[in-house]
Amino acid sequence: MTSGKLENIIKYTKNLNVLYVEDNIYVQQQTIKMLESFFNNIYIASNGKEALDLFNTNNLYNLIITDIEMPFIDGVSLIEIIREYNKKVPIIVLSAHDNKDYFLKTINAGIDGYILKPYTLEQISQTLENIIEKYDLQEMFDNLIKLEFDYFWNRTTNQLYKNSCHIRLSKYETKLFELFIKSNSIIKSYNEIEYYLFDEYEENTKRIRNIITRLKIKLDCDLFETIYSHGYSLRYRQI
Repeated sequence: MTSGKLENIIKYTKNLNVLYVEDNIYVQQQTIKMLESFFNNIYIASNGKEALDLFNTNNLYNLIITDIEMPFIDGVSLIEIIREYNKKVPIIVLSAHDNKDYFLKTINAGIDGYILKPYTLEQISQTLENIIEKYDLQEMFDNLIKLEFDYFWNRTTNQLYKNSCHIRLSKYETKLFELFIKSNSIIKSYNEIEYYLFDEYEENTKRIRNIITRLKIKLDCDLFETIYSHGYSLRYRQI
């Protein structure tokens, strides 16, 4: 695989939240070194039960990479349980077993890749490339607007995210983001914001200021910055 192709894969994988499940500590440590070439956010579980607890507690994982033979809950059972209520999250199996029965069980459970240990960078890269194409990750990330403080706006769903966690917004909070994003604007005047949000204009900007204040508390940061005597600016991430 060429370096350019590898860089393109990493472009779409680096911001994914990955749940990696492996009970062998040595294998776990060595594999993480390779996975860090592709992912910035790797969450580790040492067995299937721990992985399931993490998955149920935090609805933020974009990819699961798991071993097969593990204590408490094995990899096949883990996949089957997750697939009962989540059909979309991509799952890759990394296994030392080329047993046909294992392979068929994981295929039937709904995986996106089965890689035998010891695996290579090329195998991982090819599997990730297939996942990017299958789940339209390229289109998904092309529609993400990067904002300051690690926030993203998804233009397809009109939703705000931080580290792949959906941030619930009110009707007017959502419209405020839409106003800036749809027009590719950095700065909007009080008048523009008033008319877009409320279909009317008031000399008093209290309504807008209340929305901005609630957002600041909810997001724990100032994504919208006051432009004195004019309006507000949205803080896009500088690349």
